[in-house]
Amino acid sequence: MSSMIKLHTLFGAEEFWIVADSQEFLDECAVQGLKTVHIHEISTLPRNSIVFSFSNNAAKLTLEMAKATPVKKSVFCAAQVFDPSFDSADYSLHLLLNSDFKKALKRQRFFLNMLNSYDSFTISGKDTYGSVMLNRQAQPYALIAEDISENFIHSVAEFFEVHYAHMNTQEPCPFCVNGKLKISGILTVLRKTNPQLPKDIRVRLQRLSDAVAKTGGSLTVVGNEVTSLTTSDGEHIETLKLAAGARGLGLTEFAIGVNEEIAPLINYNVNSQMNEGISGIHLAIGDGSSGFHIDFLSPTVNVIPIVNSTSGLETRIE
Repeated sequence: MSSMIKLHTLFGAEEFWIVADSQEFLDECAVQGLKTVHIHEISTLPRNSIVFSFSNNAAKLTLEMAKATPVKKSVFCAAQVFDPSFDSADYSLHLLLNSDFKKALKRQRFFLNMLNSYDSFTISGKDTYGSVMLNRQAQPYALIAEDISENFIHSVAEFFEVHYAHMNTQEPCPFCVNGKLKISGILTVLRKTNPQLPKDIRVRLQRLSDAVAKTGGSLTVVGNEVTSLTTSDGEHIETLKLAAGARGLGLTEFAIGVNEEIAPLINYNVNSQMNEGISGIHLAIGDGSSGFHIDFLSPTVNVIPIVNSTSGLETRIE
């Protein structure tokens, strides 16, 4: 399989295993010629692995085994917090195997340098305009080649985005976004059941996701606050208010995606963690606990530093 070559950045020429707690998923992986093992049949992780957890128990077990495995290189896909269905996991694996990890890490380094070099940016693209200001005290999170040179276990999302998060409300937000963005898809995550959320909120979010995937949407942000989300069937701000929980409509994440290779394969109807790595940017509201964490994906958006005449950042990525 030619796509396996792209995994050499992670595992070299060594074999790797697909680990999961779904036998149906493992059987399909085996049909594709991949080595597989059920998570309940092992006590430590294989030397090289891609782990799909379909339940919270499997996710917990994965992290426990990772601590007990001194020599490991592992990519962790927490399917249960997005969509633990077979179809979604199969789709996610397909995107993962067709991703170029070497190029993604190189692009992360480029954007990391850019974000560390400037504090003002314009965002632009089709039906998009706006700005981003960064708090110079904050540091963006990124993976670079040095981070995977030795033993590791990383969430699959970490390979494909450079991001700032604002999860602690007692700390200043590391970014400030203003503007109007065209969005192509959304992702929703709820890590634990919250009985205070409306009973029909998942249905409402699914309808919103379907509407955005079908015709796109327009997201308006003023001072880090989402003030509007419209699609061809109208305004959806009330759905976002009900879904976001205690954090409300304030932004909790600003990220730049680097996974260009999945663009021809992406399906925004699937609530897959792989989708958020698509090139462009994504913004998010919610914390995923008191309410949903909701990502708004804008793959056609460019982030351009506002530079003075003496600045000389190279903007070409080879």
